[in-house]
Amino acid sequence: MKGGLGLQLRVALEGDFDKEVGLGLARTERALAAAVFDYTDQIVDDWRADIERSGLANGEALGRTVKSRHYRNKGLNPAGLAYSSFPVIQRAFESEGVIRSPIGKFLLIPNPDVWPGGRVQIPRGRYKGSKTTLFQAERAFGKLRLVYRRDGPSLLVADARESAGRSGGGVPGHDPQTIIVFFLVKQARSPRLLRGAEIRARAERESGARVSALFIKHFETDSRTGPGANDGAAE
Repeated sequence: MKGGLGLQLRVALEGDFDKEVGLGLARTERALAAAVFDYTDQIVDDWRADIERSGLANGEALGRTVKSRHYRNKGLNPAGLAYSSFPVIQRAFESEGVIRSPIGKFLLIPNPDVWPGGRVQIPRGRYKGSKTTLFQAERAFGKLRLVYRRDGPSLLVADARESAGRSGGGVPGHDPQTIIVFFLVKQARSPRLLRGAEIRARAERESGARVSALFIKHFETDSRTGPGANDGAAE
C-alpha cells in the first residue's frame, strides 16, 4: 500500500513538472520572439526618423523603403530583418562622395534663384535633344553665354530680355539685367545626409542588451496574462 502511494505521488509530480516545463518553454519562445521583433521594428523607426530629419526632397518616399521582416522559425530561434528595398540610394547618401561630370570638364550647378528648388526639370521629350539640361535652360532663358571667372566658379548666363518674366542674380561688373543660370565647377562633394550606417552599427552593438531587456519585459507580461498563467490559481 505504502509503495503504491509513493508510485502514484511520483507519477503525479512528474506529470505536473512536465506541464510546467512545457508552459515555461512556450512562454520563453513567445517572449523571445516578441523581443526580437520589437527590437527590429525599433531599428526601422530610428532609421526612418533619420531619413525624415535629413531634409531630402523625397525623404518620405525614401523612408518607406526601409522595412522589417519577422521570422518566428522553430523553438528559441526567432530572427528579425531591418532592410532597405533601395540600398544603393541609401548608401549614396550615407557617405560623402566626389561628383564629376560624365561629359565635359564642368558640372552645371543650377542657380536656385531662377530654378525652382535648384533643380532642372527634364520633361519627357519627343526627341533626344530635348532631354538635355542645356536644351531646357535655353528654352526657358534664351541663348546662354559663358562668363569666365578666375577667382570663383565660371558662369553660364542669359540676358533678361530673352527670358521675360524670370528673375535672378546679376553678374558683378556686367549688365544688371543679365541673370546667372548655371554655376560651372569642375567637381562637387556630396555631403553625408543620412546616418543609416551608424544606426545599423549601433543596433548590432546594443542588440544583446536591448533584446535581453525586452525579453524580460515580455516574459513577465506573458507570465501574468499568457496561456496557462492562471492554472492552479484557485487552489
